[in-house]
Amino acid sequence: MLLEGSAYMGERSSRTVSLPTNKTDGYMLHPDEGEAHDFLAGGRFVIKATADQTEGKFAAVEFWGPKGFGSPIHVHTNDDEFFVVLEGEVRFRVGEEEVNVGPRSFVYGPRGVAHGFTMNSETGRVLLFFGPAGVEEFFREASAYVATVPPGEPPDQKLMGEIAARHGQQNVGPPMPPRG
Repeated sequence: MLLEGSAYMGERSSRTVSLPTNKTDGYMLHPDEGEAHDFLAGGRFVIKATADQTEGKFAAVEFWGPKGFGSPIHVHTNDDEFFVVLEGEVRFRVGEEEVNVGPRSFVYGPRGVAHGFTMNSETGRVLLFFGPAGVEEFFREASAYVATVPPGEPPDQKLMGEIAARHGQQNVGPPMPPRG
C-alpha cells in the first residue's frame, strides 16, 4: 500500500509504504520510502527495517530535520546505535568526545555509553542502525505522543523520559546546541 506523505521543508516528499511483515528474505525501499513519522523540532523519521523484517537482529531508521534537530544525550541498555551521515553537517557526542562530521561519516554509540546528535547545517539527514531491533517501538510511541502536543507547546520532558525508559533508554542530558 502506498500513501502520499507530507513534504519536508518544501523540498522533498515522503512516501509511507507498509513495511513487509515477517519478510526475512530481503526487500528494497526507494529513497524516502518506509514508515514515515513527524517528530520533534520540525524533524521527521522513516523506519526502514524493524524486528519483523530482520528476525530481531537490527532496526534501521532515517532521520532528517532542520538546524538544531537532534536527540538528547542518552544511554541505551538494550542495543548499540550506529549513525551514517547522509547529508549536511552533524554534531555528535559519544562519551566525553564531541565532533562535527559531514556526509559519509560513521559514528558508533555503544550501549552503556552516553551519546547524542544535533544537526549543525540548515538541514541534515542521518541513517541510524540499532542492534538488536526493538528501539523502533520507542520512535513509534514517542511520535504518537508528540502528535498530541498542541502546536507551539513543547512536549513534556518527564513523559518523553518515561517513554524512553520503557524502551531501554535513559536521557542523561539535554540536546546539544548546534555549532555556532
